[in-house]
Formats: sequence, C-alpha cells, structure tokens
Amino acid sequence: MEQWKKDAIAHAKECKPEESCGILAIKNNQTIYYKCKNVADELKTESFIIEPIQYADIEDETDEIVGIVHSHPQNILVFSDADIYSCNSIDLPFYLVSPDSDKIETLLPNKIDAKKN
Repeated sequence: MEQWKKDAIAHAKECKPEESCGILAIKNNQTIYYKCKNVADELKTESFIIEPIQYADIEDETDEIVGIVHSHPQNILVFSDADIYSCNSIDLPFYLVSPDSDKIETLLPNKIDAKKN
C-alpha cells in the first residue's frame, strides 16, 4: 500500500468519530497526503470543510494538488451527493477512507462536455 494511503487511513482513525480531511499533492515527484483541519463546526461527524488557509499554503508549497481525501467514520464507502458535486466542481479526484476497514474508494470528476448535445 502506498504511503499516502497509510497516512490517510491513520488520520481517519485519529479523527473518528469526526470526518477527517486532507489534500493529496505532488511535491518533488512524490505523492504526499497532507492532514487538514476540518472546520465544519458542529457538522464534523457527517461533513468536512478544509481550512482555507491550509489549502492555500499546501497549494503554494507543492508542485500540484491531485486530490481531496476525507473519511466516512461510519465506514460507509459511498460518496454522498455533496461529495460528487464538489468533486465535479473543483475538478479533482476525491478519495473516501474507511477508518475501520482500511479501504479507500476513488471518485473521478465527471468530464461531461456541456457543449455537446
């Protein structure tokens, strides 16, 4: 298992019963998981918001952001409608972590060309 996946799973376990969140980025040709603070306030058990300054700092200090990672502490590896919308809106893959089963699911942005009929 890749190191970033191990790090994301460990972070999900640390944050339980709240959702963890993080950023997957490339730095010096390495894929690295960056832990982020979930600022969703009272909704942290069922949603996440990455702290905006952390996002900006990671964007500045890495070569490229390549994904958003979060957990579902209830171990339901199904992306929510909000996850799907966000993935498509920011055009980055989303990774969903199950802290108890050590599994990760991937959601790729939908590349629908709105100009085609």
